[in-house]
Amino acid sequence: MSRHAEIVTIGHKPADNLDIASYYQRMLALLDGNAPLSSFEQLANAAKGTARDEAAADTMGSAMATALRLRENFELKRKREVELSALYETARDLSALRDTDQILQAIVRRARQLVGSDIAYLSAADDERGDFYVRVTEGVMSQDFGCIRVPRNIGVCGSVARARRPFYSNNYTADRNFDHDVEIDRATSGEGIVSILGIPLELEAHVMGVLFVGDRYVRSYTPQEMAVLSSLGTFAALAIENARLLEEAQRSLLLAKDANAALRAKADDIEQAAVAHEQLTELIARGGTLDDLVNRVSKLLKGEAGVIDESRTAISGTAPEQLTDEELAKAVRESDRLGRSVALMGADGRTTLVAAVMGGSARLGALVFTRSRPLSPSETRTLERSAIATGIVLLSLDRIAQMAHRNVADTVSALLRGIADPFSPESARRLPPGISLTWPVTVILVELLAITSAQASSALRSTLAGRDTIFAEFNGDLAIVSNAADPEKLAKRISERLDEAFDQRFTVVISDPVSSFDKVPAQYEALRRCIGLIRGLNQQGRVTFERSLSMYGLLFQNRGEDAIAAFLRSAVGALVEQDEKRKSQLAVTLLTYLDTGRSVQKAAELLGIHVNTMRQRLDTIAQINPDWSDPAKTLEVHVALRLHVLGQAV
Repeated sequence: MSRHAEIVTIGHKPADNLDIASYYQRMLALLDGNAPLSSFEQLANAAKGTARDEAAADTMGSAMATALRLRENFELKRKREVELSALYETARDLSALRDTDQILQAIVRRARQLVGSDIAYLSAADDERGDFYVRVTEGVMSQDFGCIRVPRNIGVCGSVARARRPFYSNNYTADRNFDHDVEIDRATSGEGIVSILGIPLELEAHVMGVLFVGDRYVRSYTPQEMAVLSSLGTFAALAIENARLLEEAQRSLLLAKDANAALRAKADDIEQAAVAHEQLTELIARGGTLDDLVNRVSKLLKGEAGVIDESRTAISGTAPEQLTDEELAKAVRESDRLGRSVALMGADGRTTLVAAVMGGSARLGALVFTRSRPLSPSETRTLERSAIATGIVLLSLDRIAQMAHRNVADTVSALLRGIADPFSPESARRLPPGISLTWPVTVILVELLAITSAQASSALRSTLAGRDTIFAEFNGDLAIVSNAADPEKLAKRISERLDEAFDQRFTVVISDPVSSFDKVPAQYEALRRCIGLIRGLNQQGRVTFERSLSMYGLLFQNRGEDAIAAFLRSAVGALVEQDEKRKSQLAVTLLTYLDTGRSVQKAAELLGIHVNTMRQRLDTIAQINPDWSDPAKTLEVHVALRLHVLGQAV
């Protein structure tokens, strides 16, 4: 490394004292001290006139020229050393694989220092947009300058990219050797750039960007400066390419990791599905119960499983409390329609999956599963397979139940036909364990319309699960025999359950207590007549006691369903038409009058009207239906009015 030069002052000695030996000694000292050019000029001026002859003067002048060449070569070598050092440091940074932007920033900084320019920056190619953008800057004062985007055919950047060799201009604004852009010129002028040099960043004939240095005064750039900047540009191109390759490698590695993770997850899913299938198959093969299956599903999927029937009542496990009955019913129907599970989000943030449980073409209920996090596709498939297994278990249980309760059907049939006392000690042994019935009993008849007895039994399983009740299908209806303390309450609960399960009202008729088996057939026939009467009155869906309609049932026994309507038209049709037309109350007025034993006063009080108004209504009734007061017709009119009121009941 060169030492700092000490300026040797020449003028402190008289010129005549400077001999040749002293001249050479001082010249060598200047060279040794790397003195500035002014010191050499002072020595040359002091040596003038010292030489004794012209030959000596030429020798001294030649020596001075040689000394100046030596000094210039030294400066060039020192500068080359600095350049090589910068290139070495850049290569070392590049090999260290540090942050690409940091390397490019160091390259731009060194380019500015080596050339001694005011600013330096690097524009990188954007292959997607087809232009160049400023990536890093050094010495730039304007923030807008770093936002420049240059098309490939504009400015110094475009010239360098097209020619793929260095290009410079010492008067940027006035130079017409390249195409200008107003916005780019405004940004360049705002930075005060006058002279600019661009070096292509090229790798394998592909221009990846341009390295720039610029100055705020008129300046020319030497070939040596262009050469060193070209070397820096090569390093910059390598840095950009390495960064691209590294990003591609990292992206490929990430994709490979994702693919491996997906394969592992798929393998895990397949293994879990296989384990679940094996366990479910084993459970079914050994005749596991519904509770066994629910517990197995809960453990496999790490949540809470349950099985609900058609009325959304839990028959095993637990039903999701965070969901309304309407939400569950809709989900079960949707699952049945789609053939796969339906996910519901509860108010507490937990996810519930509902999978309809099918037995052939009939829906037996649903498998429900709840946990805090959603199920994966594999877990969802496991749940749906579990629903199939649930259907198998339910069908197996139903078959067992059918075998166990076949005697119940025989018992109900024998009871309704009056063949023998089914509750005698001998016959009672045929009933399933836990069932205990004694006389008297109540018979409840449910008219089944568009559903089967199996569907009705499934919906009513929990409602009729007491030890004091048996039920079975008989002649197309559901017959229920019970020792219930409140049969009307039981009948209403039956109606509500069926309404919830099938969204329609069912006619339910209740008998009075029957004390012995020989009286049951007559009571059953009375219940059947009552159902027929209700149908004739268009009052399907009512829950009523048979005794309230028994008389009318006898009157229309074995007659067509239109017989009641014809009877009403004949007896009180005119009054009913008048009420519908005038919004009057003639029919109810006449019925009240007849019910009170033809007492005008009592009837008026019950109707809440004046006696004179009551008489006026009776006069109007006589005008419309003059035969009503005929003793031969009065009973017929009275019965017709009662039937009419029954037919209007809600």
